[in-house]
Amino acid sequence: MAKNLAFGDDGRTAIPADCAVNWIAEMKMMWSRKTSEKAGNSEPEQGGMVRELAHPPTTSIEDYLSYYIGLDAPGYAVLVTGDWGSGKTFQVRRVLPDTHAYYVSLFGLNSAEEVETLVFSKMFPKASAVKKIADKVGTLNVAAPNVGTLGIAGLATLITNSFIKEEVDTSKPIVFDDLERSPVDKARLLGVINRYVEHHGCRVIVIAHDDKLVGEFNDAKEKVFGQTLRVKPDVAAAFSRFLAEFSAARGTKFIDDLNGDIFAVFEQSGAKSLRLLRHLVEDTGRLIFSLEDRHREHIAATTEIVRLFAALALEVRMNRLQKEDLVNRELAIYSHGYVLPGQDPATRVTPPIVLSNDRYSLVKLTSTVLEDSVLQDMLFAGRYDQADIRASVDRSRYFFTGTSEPWQRVINFGFAEDDVVDEALHQMNEQFDRRQVIDSGDMLHIFALRLMMAENGVVGISIEDTVSECKAYIDDLLAAGRLPPRTRGPRWFDDFRSAYRGIGYWVTNERRADFSEIFNHLLQSRVRASEISFPDIVPDLLETVRTNGLTFFERVCHTNHAQLEFDDIPVLAAIPPEEFVTAFVASPKAGWHWICSALKERNRAIAHYPSLHAEGDWLIRVIDLLAVEATGMRGLARVRLLRAIAEIGVPRSVELDAEDAG
Repeated sequence: MAKNLAFGDDGRTAIPADCAVNWIAEMKMMWSRKTSEKAGNSEPEQGGMVRELAHPPTTSIEDYLSYYIGLDAPGYAVLVTGDWGSGKTFQVRRVLPDTHAYYVSLFGLNSAEEVETLVFSKMFPKASAVKKIADKVGTLNVAAPNVGTLGIAGLATLITNSFIKEEVDTSKPIVFDDLERSPVDKARLLGVINRYVEHHGCRVIVIAHDDKLVGEFNDAKEKVFGQTLRVKPDVAAAFSRFLAEFSAARGTKFIDDLNGDIFAVFEQSGAKSLRLLRHLVEDTGRLIFSLEDRHREHIAATTEIVRLFAALALEVRMNRLQKEDLVNRELAIYSHGYVLPGQDPATRVTPPIVLSNDRYSLVKLTSTVLEDSVLQDMLFAGRYDQADIRASVDRSRYFFTGTSEPWQRVINFGFAEDDVVDEALHQMNEQFDRRQVIDSGDMLHIFALRLMMAENGVVGISIEDTVSECKAYIDDLLAAGRLPPRTRGPRWFDDFRSAYRGIGYWVTNERRADFSEIFNHLLQSRVRASEISFPDIVPDLLETVRTNGLTFFERVCHTNHAQLEFDDIPVLAAIPPEEFVTAFVASPKAGWHWICSALKERNRAIAHYPSLHAEGDWLIRVIDLLAVEATGMRGLARVRLLRAIAEIGVPRSVELDAEDAG
């Protein structure tokens, strides 16, 4: 046969059609000898007939599968269905592993021929050379006189039909998985399955999410499937297996004392999907092994950590909670029980975190042992940063020490002994009286706790006086030049807006307006602190204008190539317009383009950055002064300055006279 192979002018293999027929006949004879040898072998290639499960049946589904695989040519297939993620494949594989069945996933198979080819390769892995020949020939071309050239639909199809389609091993049942995920026409797919059942006498089990199939071929499936088995999740068995798999992959064992907590939280979630359970084991395992031994050895701490994380991980994966729902969990849950004066309770919307908290009797979703930002990183970004996780746990009531901020110990008063709380409260009040804390987030935690104590009568001072005292604290820092100025960026306060150090501020609904008053006063004061610093910045900025126009542009405009400094801070308004114009005119002319571009961009940015509004009038004044400067020039120097003014694009407040403009 080899002598009939030849390469055409285009380099492709050409096989005469009569040789192709002989080749097919030879392949059939070869296969006949192989199957004859197999039949006479005392130890068949595929093993003996499988008629029993891998272990005695323990469920009704296993009991029926045990009965079914013991039949000879049953004449019908079995459909195994269940909810998405209920463990259909898991339960079937537990009693029919690869040694007991031929598993064929239909996912990604695009034709009936591909299905048949995959079945063949599963049944005859050692004899799949025929399939490989077919695949190889399928990539060639077969020249046939007066017939044309056969491609993959030619000789390969003939070989596939001759061998793959008809040669079937019935010693093991065939298990087709992912039926609903196959793009093949379902009627065509059922025809292929039915041929294995009726024509070849195979025992066939099909795994599918039945709800996906209803209405698609509901009538046709009754002719193929003689029994439908609906799977209920075997959560306990799956959980044990997932734990073992995770431990084997990590080379270490889960903390056995925590397994019951994970399982109990999963049951309280109402989840049915074993996929979710597998994710829960993996997610919780990653968290546990991100801790240090000293954390894991603290049973009370790890119990609270695991329960809290497991509940929130499930709520997030089930799309019950979004990223923003994890912020200020404690406040949202506690304050939901209060009704504001004049508010109709019927119009209140229950926050998702409150619904989640009601679902778990074993879990306190108000716990801050894992802080909001750390939970958001893990559950929404998949980022398990060991340093952040450990720092969060160390700041919890289980591990905080005298080095913690006093407010961190006060805010955990519900779990600490009186002497610890009293000492921390004394230190916090001393910090307040001495104006020692200047960090905005720490300040706001102290202010919120003082409001809470005033609200609950812990201190003999009214809410109004507490608000005044907190605002006075901010004013004193500003007057002393100790209040940090605002930083750049339109959302420069986001780091401490609703929480700080991963903990939300203790503010009830009743005190929300009072806290907002203090918060806004802090923002305004930090803006003022920034403005107060401008006179110290102006000389250096003017020097930049005089010497390097490009550097000036990069300092005051948003670019991707320089460190952002003043892109939304109105520092230009602090520069006397006359001094700016003098520096501009005296600067190297090669840098004028960049200075003009900077002023042009600042003018455009005013519409997007309210903080820059103060520069609007300043820009107009600069343009007017530049126009006056141009009137004293002659020749090309005058033309150059007028072109620069036009490039900035800011209208003058007063147009030049015709004589001056000429």
